[in-house]
Amino acid sequence: MRVPFRIFVWSLLGNLCWTPAGLLPAEEGVWPGFRGTGDSHTKAALALRWSDTENIAWKLDLTGYGQSSPVVWKGRAFVTTTNGENKEKLIVTCLDTATGKVQWTKEFEASQKIKASDYVSRGAPTPLVDSKRVYAFFESGDLIALTHSGEKVWSRSLTKDYGEIEGNHGLGSSPAQSETAVFVLVDHAGPSYLAAFDKETGKTLWKQNREPRVSWSSPVVVPGAKGAEVILSSNGSAQSYSAEEGTLLWEIDGLDGNTVASPSVSNALVLVGSSKNGNSVLIRRGGNGTVTGANVAWRAESATSSFGSPLVEGNRAYFVSKAGVAYAVDLETGKTVWTQRLPDSTWASPLLAGNRVYFFCKNGETVVVGGQADEFDELARNTLTVADRIYGVAVAGDRLLIRTGSQLICVAPEAAKSEN
Repeated sequence: MRVPFRIFVWSLLGNLCWTPAGLLPAEEGVWPGFRGTGDSHTKAALALRWSDTENIAWKLDLTGYGQSSPVVWKGRAFVTTTNGENKEKLIVTCLDTATGKVQWTKEFEASQKIKASDYVSRGAPTPLVDSKRVYAFFESGDLIALTHSGEKVWSRSLTKDYGEIEGNHGLGSSPAQSETAVFVLVDHAGPSYLAAFDKETGKTLWKQNREPRVSWSSPVVVPGAKGAEVILSSNGSAQSYSAEEGTLLWEIDGLDGNTVASPSVSNALVLVGSSKNGNSVLIRRGGNGTVTGANVAWRAESATSSFGSPLVEGNRAYFVSKAGVAYAVDLETGKTVWTQRLPDSTWASPLLAGNRVYFFCKNGETVVVGGQADEFDELARNTLTVADRIYGVAVAGDRLLIRTGSQLICVAPEAAKSEN
């Protein structure tokens, strides 16, 4: 007898017993990594409208250039950049989220120097933060742990330990974390790997070698039925590893075009975005080894993802194509609910705040739509003048931090301007 998809999902939910926020608690005033806790969700009441002159609390010009998103821990934001013709300087900056004032800046020498250009990643990996430390990872292979006051605790050069990063466009994967470990995915033209590092010491806990495959997607750490799992989607496959031991739990092959967008995990489901038609898929978690096509709940009719990762919201999945077309897809069936061309393509991933979905276009425009609607429901269209692309965002209380290559902009409801 065929079990209805909705019943199958809810039975798995009962067995997994976890919240979508992941292993670290979803605390107010905390945005600990890439896409927050890996799902781009917040309950914060963010501003609906803003412009260059409306609801801007502060703007901060950054030293160097970076494509990473900020991370936030209770009143402090941490952001990374690189500087120099060969990205030889690695920079971590801490600032006050209320005022935008810089608290400290630390600079380090890169282990691998690569000429800076618009064709190679530039400060792309988003750092991590927890209650004790900040963990900054750079495409030079340097992984650095700092206290919240900027003191270096430990550092690792992964290029010295495991080989230099190979490929034409650099490394863009952001690390993920559990309460005790930092997980780094290095998929490139050379020997690739997924590794876990102890948060206290930087010691390698385990390392799983992988076949060379060029990819810029980031892993997500979530609880599972048998302990925490590291789930990733990377150039041809989606996989789940044991966070404790590094053993491969399950994988699905035959996925094309999934080289940039990171997976979104929603309870017992994994949403994978691809730039190639027919390869954006919803996967049922579970199984052992190479699982069969029965674990694929659906393949999207036409929805694709480019740089931004797909978003799950209730019974909807959202994608943005390379051409800047937004898709809302029914989570149960994979059928397209609506499509809408945005003002530009997006590099930042869409964000869910309450019942609103925020689409951040690279040209500075943000389109806010109502979630769960059966048609495109535009609530606001906001324009910022930016010198380059919007790369990423973070949430700090009821404030929205928007990151361009060389600037950080704070949007706040009914904002009073702060001098920085």
